[in-house]
Amino acid sequence: MRHTIAFQATAFQAAPVEVQIEVPEGEEAPAPEQVPSAIIVFLGGPSVQVSAFVSTTDAENLMSAFTQAEPMRGEMPPEAQAWEAEETVLPAAMLFGVNIESLVGAAVTPPHVNPEVGIVPHWTVQLQDADGSSAQVAVSDALCVTIIRALAQIASGEIGQGDEDIAALNGFTDPEG
Repeated sequence: MRHTIAFQATAFQAAPVEVQIEVPEGEEAPAPEQVPSAIIVFLGGPSVQVSAFVSTTDAENLMSAFTQAEPMRGEMPPEAQAWEAEETVLPAAMLFGVNIESLVGAAVTPPHVNPEVGIVPHWTVQLQDADGSSAQVAVSDALCVTIIRALAQIASGEIGQGDEDIAALNGFTDPEG
């Protein structure tokens, strides 16, 4: 069954992962660049998150989607240029999380003016899983920079090679340090 969820991302995180893939007898193992090496997480406040396991190839494809979308970016009026995401807050003790274990598609739409709906002041990142379900995440310009930096680290195999870099990239801080 296909489902689509949408929310505004207030934060983004990326972390390295080690994935063990069991290859059925008689089948070929995936190429190393196709094995997930990181997890990316879009947070929509304290109550909503979407995570996806990504390989170096997935990271390269998503970076390419940003690059291809940039020239289509429309001219934004000043009031739309400062768009910031709003947190999604569910009732206390509720958390809505989606995990995309097998990312099969991604698309990026830049801010633009749509004749039917008016100004769309944010980037939209769409992630699709194997069953056709998708997550659509509205992202600010500032958060796009963080996302692209993380994707570059994943694509180059550098994620996890310097905990201080990951902490800074993800906005984590060491309370003792």
